[in-house]
Amino acid sequence: MNTRITNTILIVMLVLNLAFIGTWWMSKMKQHNRMHHAGDFHNMGLHDKGGMFLTRQLNFDSSQSAKTEKIFHEHADRMHKYEMEVNRLQRDIFKCMSQDSPDSIHAFVYADSVGILRVAIQKEFFRSSIAIRQLCTPEQKKKYDDLMQNMTRRMNHSLDNHAGAGHHDSL
Repeated sequence: MNTRITNTILIVMLVLNLAFIGTWWMSKMKQHNRMHHAGDFHNMGLHDKGGMFLTRQLNFDSSQSAKTEKIFHEHADRMHKYEMEVNRLQRDIFKCMSQDSPDSIHAFVYADSVGILRVAIQKEFFRSSIAIRQLCTPEQKKKYDDLMQNMTRRMNHSLDNHAGAGHHDSL
């Protein structure tokens, strides 16, 4: 009899904990979605910090800084759209996988679309990087190239550390 009561209490506590965690997570997701839908993407600060970092490191004048800020804002808008579309496609892939009879044809079409978007993201990064580099004086270009090479080395090092792990969007 005591075992039944203990098990019942444990199950009720587990359900309450799951409800609490689910409610907390949903409130965080709603807050995140409100920021994106309200147009606060620019206020998230990621590209602002990048622009400020470049402005300081390259010693940009006010004209260069203003142009860089515009490039960063346009870049952030395009990247946000790409990432939203990748997220949508990944949800569609999961829907295809979670059916009793998985729909591999559509899943592979969606996966191909994710790949196309990943290429577009790389091209966007290239375009915005070139646009910023073109704002630089010859001395600033040398510093910019060093910064970009350092960033690439760090990114590659980070990827090397995760070489055995599958990517979050891989099938």
